[in-house]
Amino acid sequence: MKLIIKQKIDEYTKSAKQRFHTPGHKGELCISDITEIDDTFPGSVIDEAQNNTARLLGSKYCRYLVGGSSMGIKAAVLAAGGDILVAANSHRALFEAARLTGVNAFTVQNEVKDDLAMPLTAMQVEEGLKAHPSVKAVYITSPDYYGFAASGEIAEVVKNRAYLFCDGAHGAHFPFRQDLFPKSFSMFADVVNLSAHKTLPAYTQSAYLAVNNDELIDRIDDALKLLGTTSPSYVLLSGLEYAAEYTKEFACRYDELKNRIAQLKKSAPIIANDDFTRVVVDAKRMGLSGKELYFRLKSRGIVAEKFDDRYVVFIVTLIDTPQKIDLLKEELCAVSL
Repeated sequence: MKLIIKQKIDEYTKSAKQRFHTPGHKGELCISDITEIDDTFPGSVIDEAQNNTARLLGSKYCRYLVGGSSMGIKAAVLAAGGDILVAANSHRALFEAARLTGVNAFTVQNEVKDDLAMPLTAMQVEEGLKAHPSVKAVYITSPDYYGFAASGEIAEVVKNRAYLFCDGAHGAHFPFRQDLFPKSFSMFADVVNLSAHKTLPAYTQSAYLAVNNDELIDRIDDALKLLGTTSPSYVLLSGLEYAAEYTKEFACRYDELKNRIAQLKKSAPIIANDDFTRVVVDAKRMGLSGKELYFRLKSRGIVAEKFDDRYVVFIVTLIDTPQKIDLLKEELCAVSL
């Protein structure tokens, strides 16, 4: 696994006898937390790492984000330069981006199935574009919190009419196993934000912004400068490089996870979705509310991602061993008694 950011950081930490520069902890809190070093770091290192990650994501460009996917969402809306079309259940960052830029966020109501909002369909996007001709970008969510992915047919509807942006925060793992997961929008949408910290082994608030449109990349970079810090954490940047390389190297482990989760589905009421690593348990079918199931499990040391009135959501990643999935199965059986 070649990690060029980490290599440069390690080279510096080994050579520096005394640090008379920021950060003020001088390496005591974290030896790898360093700043820009003239003629040494970062130089072209970050660009090289981002280019390597872009290839893994199937995108033309990649930008590392240390302000989370929210930063990428806001940068994309700023770069679009006009009104946006979004699903009613979109992440709040989209509506904050509209406020920040002074554009309209026209909403399309999601269809609801089994108490869950479904991703927008191509037909819904088509109707939305006809109703709001001022729209410059369509921002869809795929996959969503519950593991449902939108259809790639949306790209054909949007083509030559507006930019296609995707909040793919929960699908950073999709590009690494195209045979197991839906095709990632990072491979064909104009801009896609991917929260590495959600489903890959990356630090909290670190994310990728995948860009496939030459017309937008300079505007995206300008927007990121306006929204971001001039002192990004190189620990977080290094973690983003690591997360992509790690997932590439160990993506074969998804097969075993899929098999174990398939066994889990035989003993628990788990909904059918597009992402097997997003395990969504229907507490209602267990005679419980989502809140009751969540806190019963939490009292036994099993902490889920979230709950609502009916469902409890669990996020499985490559860091979870098959044994951990088996433990979840045992605990779900125990609390249902």
